[in-house]
Amino acid sequence: MQRDVKIPHFRPYDKVRDFLRRSIQALLPWNVVNALRRRSFMWRAFINYLLLRSRLVDRFFRVSIWPTTLAIEGTNICNARCVFCAYPQMERPKKIMPVSEFKNFVSQYVRMGGRRVDLTPIVGDPFVDKYIFERLDYLASLPELRRFQFYTNAVLMKPQFHQRLAAYGSRLIVYCSFGGFDRETYHKVMGIDKFNEAVAAIQGLIETKRRTGSGMNIQVNLRVPPENNKGELWEYFLQARDQGLITIESVTQFDSWAGKIKDEDLSDAGLRPQPMPVKRGVCHRLITSPVVLADGRVNGCACRDVDASLIIGDLKQEPLTQILSGPALRELIEQHERGEFPEVCRRCTYYEALYPAWMRGPLFPFFSRLFSGRRKVQGQAGSRLSA
Repeated sequence: MQRDVKIPHFRPYDKVRDFLRRSIQALLPWNVVNALRRRSFMWRAFINYLLLRSRLVDRFFRVSIWPTTLAIEGTNICNARCVFCAYPQMERPKKIMPVSEFKNFVSQYVRMGGRRVDLTPIVGDPFVDKYIFERLDYLASLPELRRFQFYTNAVLMKPQFHQRLAAYGSRLIVYCSFGGFDRETYHKVMGIDKFNEAVAAIQGLIETKRRTGSGMNIQVNLRVPPENNKGELWEYFLQARDQGLITIESVTQFDSWAGKIKDEDLSDAGLRPQPMPVKRGVCHRLITSPVVLADGRVNGCACRDVDASLIIGDLKQEPLTQILSGPALRELIEQHERGEFPEVCRRCTYYEALYPAWMRGPLFPFFSRLFSGRRKVQGQAGSRLSA
């Protein structure tokens, strides 16, 4: 008799981890902290993968993946046409998820042991969503959730929203995607002539945090040519960072969104294209990054599959716990393990191997044979994958 295995969560461990994280952040440079956090994240995913693939464990438990964050598309509609994003080429119907469905899906994730929700998977800006604050209020009402977050270009983040966002405190992370420190560069990168609106919104949010003392986390995510990091606004961001009001993250290479973004389009905007990586083994995003789409289907990757070709289930037909441990997901993982990547994965330059580097070297053929074909996948996985 099998029983569900929940996403591991231990409150004493969380408290110790939070204490250590604050101590490490106070003592070490941010890049060292990020590297340690990244390593912990990848090892957790690898252990999850080993358990998921183990026939011995499967005799007693139905092991699911343990996404540290569940991405949920409140909407897949965006108000920008960024040169580095495939949203303008998306063929899926544009949709806003009903709040009742959103609450149902989130509650299923929380019952599984989930502790973090992201409202901006694949594409879409949350402030296009007329229900954004209903969603945030619901997330804030769930004490089990440790964090909830979203990315935004901030153009529609009106001044009256700043105080409401600050009230959510340290559980909220707002990632502000920003495309340039002058109007021309911003327009070229973000595809919209809204530089002044974006600057006013981001500065307004920062100043609201300063004034209220809110623990809200703000990160400015720079999507700009490196030489554009200059000027009065850049200095303002650096000062805000040094004062502990924001963090700053810069992307140095931009991927092709599975071939939908051309290298020359990125280069014309002053952005550096990311080369195709060597693909050996499973991409970790199949273990760490499922996404609930606005129509209730679940896709195996929340990152670059803009038209959702990696469907692993439908929450209107089966519960999340079954989808995250079900045959469609297992078959997708098996395809990666065999090197038979689905078309969107084959063309993807955002792929990142789950295996540690030492397993992807000369010993890779051994590990590939060890893991490939170990499990017989039951059910009609193929029909879901092609849905």
